Amino acid sequence: MNRFDAYITDYLRENKEVALEKIGYIKIASFAGSDAETASVEYIFDKKITTSTALVEYIAEKSSKNKSIIAADLESHFRQVREFINIGKAYELPQIGFIKANRTGNYEFTRFSETVKPVRTGMQPSSKPSGSNNNRAVVQVISLVIAIAILSGLGWQVYQIFSKKKKNTTITTVANTDTATAAVPDSIVADTTAQPVTLSANDSLNIRYIFETTASSLRARTRTAQLKNFGNNTGYDSTVINNTKYYKLYILKRTKIADTLVIKDSLAKFLQKNITVQVDTAR
Repeated sequence: MNRFDAYITDYLRENKEVALEKIGYIKIASFAGSDAETASVEYIFDKKITTSTALVEYIAEKSSKNKSIIAADLESHFRQVREFINIGKAYELPQIGFIKANRTGNYEFTRFSETVKPVRTGMQPSSKPSGSNNNRAVVQVISLVIAIAILSGLGWQVYQIFSKKKKNTTITTVANTDTATAAVPDSIVADTTAQPVTLSANDSLNIRYIFETTASSLRARTRTAQLKNFGNNTGYDSTVINNTKYYKLYILKRTKIADTLVIKDSLAKFLQKNITVQVDTAR
């Protein structure tokens, strides 16, 4: 979720209506209950509409930033939103609803309460499909397998890092002794003292969430700069393959291992990209 979307939801709570550039006009009659499901929403698709000036001023005040900068960032954000919608993706306004394109290219709105039905305490259905428990068990098993795979992969990366550092330290120590002309013993090269690092689900690591690989240095610079303007800790590094330099774009987050899968899925939804998880070895 982009930070601007949360601001828009908060703005609608206070002002009940807003215009989003070339997306449309939204009016909230009321919010129903503490769970913030909207009771009534009016949406009008308008490709010529401009963003509400009051929304720009609201976000500028809340984020303590210049209005001109916020206006430019919002314009860029809504441009990306329209791109997502136009390729068949649904744009989510948190706790409000979803905007997506229909077959004719016009935008339509679906209330959040019509697509997400939270289970309430004391309101369980009287009967359940016979296969619901089995399906839930399958999903839980798959989630557990994925979590174990990620945990194992991260543990192996950390082990490799510590092992490599230990080898480098041992070789450097030998090279600095008075017997500089002596050959390095085979036992130092084949270091067997490093032990695998044991990690728990509550341990935190610096994780790179790699979301794009490109051969364009301009693309790497502009995309990371754009995401930094949205408040993300982005960066990129490069590698040469077959005489071609490639750039890996990533978002860096300090993450509990137990939360890695959730953050990966969240970033995949936000960026509409496949995400690769990697331990950051530089920090």
